[in-house]
Amino acid sequence: MRHAWATALCTAALAAFCSAATAQQDYPARQPVRLVVTFAPGGGSDTIARSLNARLGQALGQTVIVENKAGAGGTIATDYVAKSPADGYTVLFAVSSHSINQALYPSLPFNTERDLRGVTLIGALPQVVAVHPSVPAGNLAQWLELVRRDAQYRQYASGGIGSPGHLAGGLLQSMAKLPLEHVPYRGAGPAISDVVGNQVPAMIGTLSAALPHIRSGKLKAIAVTSAERSPLLPDVGTIAESVPGYESDTWIGTFVPRAAPDAVVRKLHAATVAALQDPATKTRMESQAGRIAGAPPEALDALVAREIRQFTQVVREQNIHPE
Repeated sequence: MRHAWATALCTAALAAFCSAATAQQDYPARQPVRLVVTFAPGGGSDTIARSLNARLGQALGQTVIVENKAGAGGTIATDYVAKSPADGYTVLFAVSSHSINQALYPSLPFNTERDLRGVTLIGALPQVVAVHPSVPAGNLAQWLELVRRDAQYRQYASGGIGSPGHLAGGLLQSMAKLPLEHVPYRGAGPAISDVVGNQVPAMIGTLSAALPHIRSGKLKAIAVTSAERSPLLPDVGTIAESVPGYESDTWIGTFVPRAAPDAVVRKLHAATVAALQDPATKTRMESQAGRIAGAPPEALDALVAREIRQFTQVVREQNIHPE
């Protein structure tokens, strides 16, 4: 009797193993792939996802469907994907709030690093430190000196508590030991408007949102948050030039459940890199002042881990609480 049970169990295990192996080899022949976007339709990241999905489908040889699951700063979509089958048919299309959320909300129903793994770092979009033209500083070093000695220049606006601009400012405050004061707004638009109107002396936010005002002379760019200078503002230095080791881009990346097989992740990554060669996708990224990256899963996982450590420290040091 025991022998019969053992034989049955071994047969079942072998069948399950063979079935899983066949599924990996056949991926993604079984069904369409869903690209779950953390934003509502029409947003900047959503337009990039929609410009990518057709080319990604061609590269995979399977239909790719964009599915929007907006809300709660991206955590609804992230939780959904984290709890989906780890077969590569449900892919999260996320932005840098993916790291921020884990630092800001310790009681999430998922753990970003434990439950998800990266597929591709699609692109990076720098943020910018910009000031009102009346602020007597022409570069970051001068602004840092000004902030340290004069309290009237210590405020900076962002698109809200826990926004990428807020955490970029918090990271700068922590690394440079600055007495900065955060002024949160409900979105980047109102934040920029009040800096243009000289209600607040500085702002930190996406370069794409601030660039028209910089070009018109209504804002003065002091530094970009990326590791390298932006080709759109080649004369504007990086924060890292004055604060070594600093980097706080916004970014776009794709993720799958942690248990997804390596072979499936590799196939998804290769197809994504092929899709990123499409000129329309590149144009979409450049329209948001970004650049295509196409970095591998390991690079995306390392980026997320580093940001979670950095932002968790910032949240604790500065006693940041979400609204």
